[in-house]
Amino acid sequence: MNRETLFNEFLDELGSQSLARFGLNIFNNSYGALVESGKLTTNIFKEAKQHGKNPNGFGQLFETIHVGKQNIQNVKNKTGVYTFTTDELAAINRVYKGEKFDTLNEEKTKTITANYSEKEMKKIINNPNLKGLMKTNHPIADTVSIDKNGKIIELSQLKAISGSIFSKEQDRYFDAIEKVKLTSVTVDEETYNKAKLDIKKLEEKIKIAPEEKKEILKERLQEKQKKFNYLKKNGNNHTNPQQAVNNVIKIQIGESIENIYMTGGSDAIIVALSTFASGVIYEMRSEFIDKNHEDIKIRIERILKAVLKNSSEAFTRGASFGIVDSLVVIVSQLLSKIGGHLKNLWGNLRKSVKSIWNAICDFISGKIKSKKELIKIILKSLFSSIIVAFGVILEEKIFSFLSPILTPLVASPLSIAISIFVCSFGVIAFSHTIDLTLDAFFGICAAAEMAKKRKEEIQKIYNDIMPKMLENQEKLKNFTNNYLYKLKINEETNFNGICKSMEKDDYVLANQYIIAFAQEFEIKGLFTAQKEFDNFMLDNKTLKI
Repeated sequence: MNRETLFNEFLDELGSQSLARFGLNIFNNSYGALVESGKLTTNIFKEAKQHGKNPNGFGQLFETIHVGKQNIQNVKNKTGVYTFTTDELAAINRVYKGEKFDTLNEEKTKTITANYSEKEMKKIINNPNLKGLMKTNHPIADTVSIDKNGKIIELSQLKAISGSIFSKEQDRYFDAIEKVKLTSVTVDEETYNKAKLDIKKLEEKIKIAPEEKKEILKERLQEKQKKFNYLKKNGNNHTNPQQAVNNVIKIQIGESIENIYMTGGSDAIIVALSTFASGVIYEMRSEFIDKNHEDIKIRIERILKAVLKNSSEAFTRGASFGIVDSLVVIVSQLLSKIGGHLKNLWGNLRKSVKSIWNAICDFISGKIKSKKELIKIILKSLFSSIIVAFGVILEEKIFSFLSPILTPLVASPLSIAISIFVCSFGVIAFSHTIDLTLDAFFGICAAAEMAKKRKEEIQKIYNDIMPKMLENQEKLKNFTNNYLYKLKINEETNFNGICKSMEKDDYVLANQYIIAFAQEFEIKGLFTAQKEFDNFMLDNKTLKI
């Protein structure tokens, strides 16, 4: 392998390691957002069935959509924050422990198993910070948000009500905030605007109120403003269950399209950069080292054409893989009993499967021409996915070493770059080891195939000839016996004739019997007349039989 090919292979692996390091998307975690949109759709179908006929069920729909949207954005932006409803935590606890629900048992169980694997459920259940929140219809909190370490960072009550948020019935939630049991009260846009208008009306009322009532009204205003400051505005409330279902389906479709586009775009950008880098190096070498002088415009055009061609092919491969992501999420929703396990399995495998997918696409398109090369790339991809985990550990060690020397702002991207470089070099070294192993393996296979073909040829000849030989064996035996018998009869006849002729001194007749006897044994060149014998005797030639 020449240096140029090795360098190009190294650049390709740098791209693969970079994509794997950033979850196949250099922009954001679009696949994680897609998974969360699938969870939201599954949850809203269950909520619509459970609360659709309840006049006050819109609050539950509002709560589910709020949490789903929040998780989509947090996962997409890699904040490490995840939000649950307390009702969902209670349901996860029941399903994990194998306990049945009082109503809609099958529907509720399938919703949880479609969204979470057993491993994920176990992690949630064993979080000590969530223990007291696993209650259906929790008296204080509706939602809880935890950071990547499982620590609670927000407890919120969600309200979508037809009355006033400032009513005495709602005071317990504001009291809970003051007692640091809640961090906020989240309301829909309509409730928020109604509270804002309520304050504005009270301010207008104070302006025209008599002096003796102003003080009381001002105290009431301060109390409402204090409560208003605790409010967090969310989106519109969904009073119509069907409207809620339609909206979340649109969200999932949107996230699917974004994931397809982002996965394809990330692949295209990485390939474009590696193609551009290798193209520039090739053109510089051609111009300055090999002295193949050419117009710079032609060289730039050649580089850009290669970049455009390779990146468009990469976008197609990446986008098609994004479609597979979408199908996995949809199938996990349909196979609700194992949906959580399926998504968890795919999430763990997709980084390594992506390189294998690229190899299969190239094999189908003809870019990869042999099975040996395909196997090599698949093995290389599996090793590459394994070394990604090592890269994360290496990155942390490099970061801890560089942080005291450089600022964390500089140390972080530098440690990522170094770990990706080291891992890429390791994968290339491994791939060349694979080359040697596969060469030996395919050499053995070729020899075995050759031996198999020879065996098949011998078997074919045997199958063709042996039946005929067996068929003619009896004929050959009869022919031989007849020939020997005839030879024996002729031999006896001629020998007796010779003896009788010699007894009668008839040498001419004896000579004829001798010649006939010799012909039976295919002996030629004997004397056939006296004259031939006399001439031979007078000559000095040697007798040749």
